[in-house]
Amino acid sequence: MSRDAVLFSAVAFLSTLLGGLAAARFRTWFGTLAAFVAGVLIAVPLFDLLPEALHLGAEVGIPPQDVMYTVAAGFLFLLTLSRYISVHRICENGVCRNVRHPQAGWFGASELSIHSFMDGFAIGLGFQASAEAGLVVAMAVIAHDFSDGMNTVTVMLHAGNSLRSSLKMLIVDAVAPVLGAVSTLFIVAPPSVLVYLLPFFAGGFLYLGASDLLPEAHEKNPPLVSLLSTVAGFLVIFAIMQIL
Repeated sequence: MSRDAVLFSAVAFLSTLLGGLAAARFRTWFGTLAAFVAGVLIAVPLFDLLPEALHLGAEVGIPPQDVMYTVAAGFLFLLTLSRYISVHRICENGVCRNVRHPQAGWFGASELSIHSFMDGFAIGLGFQASAEAGLVVAMAVIAHDFSDGMNTVTVMLHAGNSLRSSLKMLIVDAVAPVLGAVSTLFIVAPPSVLVYLLPFFAGGFLYLGASDLLPEAHEKNPPLVSLLSTVAGFLVIFAIMQIL
């Protein structure tokens, strides 16, 4: 079973890589892409991470409000990093403006990579339970890892990082699910830990989508284009979760 988990995580590696390369190839459509990725980043917590965390919480006796408090903590954590570490205020001749530091993208992309690691970890745990469970989890991970790759490159480029740096972070994100699957050969995370990790990342993704990318998408796109692109991101994740 462990060999199957590593095999499917390798497919997730390819899916992530293809998604990121697609985002890099069509970066001239950055405004539209940012709106789509914002929809994906907001939809993943709402349709995937939070339902899973609440389900696990019910199983281990952790109340729903604790899960939601952790979402808030994840949101505030990335907000704090972005506002006080990654954005600098520069004033010249009485005119002040905020300048985004490229490390903002590294923070966001790192959270995406950790999430990808947990995806691979989930594949391994699924195959530990049964072949059927492992297959279902693997298909779900492979399907949404394409958007994970797009998210990583878009977040990096949005923060002002170079294409080369963005592709380096894409490789980290792509390798992460493989490492997650391999790690299940040695460690097993108890559900009580996952209950807090999942909503923490959910809060970070909500910040990236709603407070970071979406305003940029609104600024660069006509209103209808921005709306339709964001809704498309929602629908893609919703369809994946309904099918798998």
